[in-house]
Amino acid sequence: MSNIELQGLEFMGENFKDKLNYCGEGVRLYPLCKMIRAENAKLDNHAQIFDHVFIDAGKEFVLGKYSTLTWQVLIEGGARAIIGDRVFVGPGSKLLTSTYKINGFYTVEHLPTGCQDTDYGDIIIEDDAYIGANCTIMPGVTIGEGAVVGVNSFVRKNLEPWTVYMGNPCKAIGKREKPTDERMESIKSVDWSNHL
Repeated sequence: MSNIELQGLEFMGENFKDKLNYCGEGVRLYPLCKMIRAENAKLDNHAQIFDHVFIDAGKEFVLGKYSTLTWQVLIEGGARAIIGDRVFVGPGSKLLTSTYKINGFYTVEHLPTGCQDTDYGDIIIEDDAYIGANCTIMPGVTIGEGAVVGVNSFVRKNLEPWTVYMGNPCKAIGKREKPTDERMESIKSVDWSNHL
C-alpha cells in the first residue's frame, strides 16, 4: 500500500493505543474505531470501543473501567467528555461537547476569523449510567450515577441519579433500583480477560 492509502490508519484501532495519555489493562479497541487528539484520552481497565466509533478527545476524554462505546457512537466538539465506570453507550448515540453560535454568526467552519463562533460545554456521564441507542447528549450535561436514557432520547439538561428518562426532550418516567452491595461485590470476582 502507498503512504496515501495508509493515511489516517494511525488514528484507528490498536494504532492509536500508544498515543493515549493513559491506557489501562485489557482495553479493547476494535480495528475500525477512530480517535483524534488521543494524547488527551485516558482509557481505564477493560474499557472497550467498538468499530465505527469516532472520538475527538478534545480537551480531555476519559472512558472508565468496563465501560463500552458501541457501534456508530460519536463523541466530538473539542471540550471534555468524561465517562465513568460500567457505562454503556448504545449504537448511534452522539455526545456533542460544542454547538455553533447561531445568532450573528455563520454556522460553518473554515471561514475567516470572526465569521463563526462556538459554545463549548463538558459532558459528564457518571458511573453505571446506561445510554440507549440513537440518543443525543448536548454540551454541558451531567448524567447522574445509574441514570438510564431510553432509545432516541434528546438530553439537554442534567439527569438525576438512578432515574429512567425517555423522549425528546427526555423526561423522567421512573426510577431504577441500585445494585445491592452484594451484587457490587460480586463484580470484583469476574474474570474479564476473555470477555467480549
